Amino acid sequence: MGSNKTKKTKVGKMLDNVRPQLLLSDLSHAASLERLGPKLFERIYWRALTDEPKIAVTFDDGPHGISTPQILDLLDKFKVSATFFLVGKHLERHHKIARRMVSAGHEIGNHTYSHSLLYLSTKKRIRDEICRTDTLLRNIDGAEPKFFRPPAGFFTKQVLDIVEQLGYKTVVRDVYPRDPHLPGKKKIVDRVVQRTVAGSIIILHDGGNTQRVDRSQTLEALSEIIPSLKNKGFEFLTLSALLSN
Repeated sequence: MGSNKTKKTKVGKMLDNVRPQLLLSDLSHAASLERLGPKLFERIYWRALTDEPKIAVTFDDGPHGISTPQILDLLDKFKVSATFFLVGKHLERHHKIARRMVSAGHEIGNHTYSHSLLYLSTKKRIRDEICRTDTLLRNIDGAEPKFFRPPAGFFTKQVLDIVEQLGYKTVVRDVYPRDPHLPGKKKIVDRVVQRTVAGSIIILHDGGNTQRVDRSQTLEALSEIIPSLKNKGFEFLTLSALLSN
């Protein structure tokens, strides 16, 4: 009886160490559905159509009071331009950080006001989510938001229609290492470096929409991703610069 109890305890500890979200994240990355995007949806930018070694790194769900300034410091250190897709409710609290982005030469885009899943929303809600954040973005000196990224990358024809009616272009990505799921610095680095090609749009996260936001792995990985890709000859551009080529 004692032996069986010991075995159950060991099994229980093993199960406690299994993180379902991380497992799903690994499976999602292996399936690489974003790589099929360009073949299925022509109204969305998944990556730039270029053979030149030019790419864009983008960040979602900010601004965040702690992690975003750290990422901005790192981008400045490596002289890299990036594009940040901002959530309106976070932008209201961290307007100065967004101003810093623009003054540093980074681009800012629209990621809705509350990070709600638009494919479940009414037309009015979709418009309100985009327009409310659009007003906030345009109150930042020098900002001219052109791109919209749907939360979680989910969209419908209705969402795309409204995005276009409001003058935005929808951008998703072709390289996504699932960094919010905290898979570890090494996995984040390997996933980005191995899958980045000419014209790639990389998505990472500087903020979040939960009570606890931990972007330490993203920050650590970024400090290796940038020099690794630069050593491969890649040039980092804002989305506007990349997609205009």
